[in-house]
Amino acid sequence: MVMDEVRYTFFMRIPLSLIAVVSIAVSPCISAQMAVMDTSMGRVTCHLFADRKPATTAMFVGLANGTIAWDGGTAKPFYDGTVFRGSSGAISGGLRSGVVVKALADTPLEEPGDRNFDAPGLLAMIGEKGKMAPRFTILDHANAESDSPNRSIFGLCDAASVKVVQEISHLLTSADNDPSAAVKLLRVSIVEDAASAPPPLTPVPLPPVVQAKLQGPEPTGRVAVFHTSMGNLTCRLFEKESPIAAQIFVSLADGTKDWTNPKTHSLEHGVRFYDGMIFDRVLPDFVIQTGDITNDPSGATDIGFRFKNEDTPGLTYDRPGRLAFGNNGKDTNNSELFFSEHPMHRLDGGFTIIGQCDDTSVKRIEAIARVPRDEHNRPLTPVIIRSVTIHK
Repeated sequence: MVMDEVRYTFFMRIPLSLIAVVSIAVSPCISAQMAVMDTSMGRVTCHLFADRKPATTAMFVGLANGTIAWDGGTAKPFYDGTVFRGSSGAISGGLRSGVVVKALADTPLEEPGDRNFDAPGLLAMIGEKGKMAPRFTILDHANAESDSPNRSIFGLCDAASVKVVQEISHLLTSADNDPSAAVKLLRVSIVEDAASAPPPLTPVPLPPVVQAKLQGPEPTGRVAVFHTSMGNLTCRLFEKESPIAAQIFVSLADGTKDWTNPKTHSLEHGVRFYDGMIFDRVLPDFVIQTGDITNDPSGATDIGFRFKNEDTPGLTYDRPGRLAFGNNGKDTNNSELFFSEHPMHRLDGGFTIIGQCDDTSVKRIEAIARVPRDEHNRPLTPVIIRSVTIHK
């Protein structure tokens, strides 16, 4: 599996006494039902679940209004002027490097409750090791991968706002979260209803994304062609830089490597592994993923062997169209593959690159990543690898 960001798995129940403490601190705002966020790319409006998530809502409102102290005891709006980061299907806000809000540091995160990440526009607080924290996320697509006891959903943004979130996420992820100008949260207004919202701030024109100059080795190995139901993906292999991983891929593709079928536990000999596979995980602005015979993209499936990562200096995720092995943690590779859509240096060192796809293939990767999908990021209509051929 290719992880888009690290997620904690702590679960803690918030005592009623602590809810009372947070509520008292921001009691004048607890009845507010909407958060209006003016960003440098447009307005995002979210209805807050004050009745279902009183402590989380109170914390967010208090930070937005400046009634919860931070920065050495100063009480002023926390979110105004902060920047966003993007990931596939979501944006994260409330980021202030090195800042700790002492009023929240020891407060357990409110229970996630019975609402899953089953709709676009969901607004959730991201805790830190089971404790409350100012950081929040907004989804632009239903995504069960975001379900976590360390995330507490406390709002839902409207359809127009989801489009703004999609635009922000795309700009940031396509620039590997290093755009020419930061995308900022200019102002957060807490209001009773839409009519009470202040006039929107004018979005700030952003300069075009400038990609860094490409460096590092170019592939010189054989060419792998994935014949898919949406067209061919053609990738030249890094057989010199990643010899072990590239050879395992080729031998699985052409049927010369034995593997154990995790469904039947039988040893398969002379069977072309990737023929007939589907892309079981598609994430716009991130990756498309395949290579697990059980269609479980977690990387946990074992086909009878594992092999270590190979890391060549200079061979990084500095460009779109990388072909690489996914895993369930470093040095746990076996058969799972992914194709990257953008430069994404956050993957450097964790996933062995075995190929570089051509420009036409990158366009097809983008198209496959955007097919309609369910909340588990599985295409509603299967995208099939009919065969894989290896050429000189």
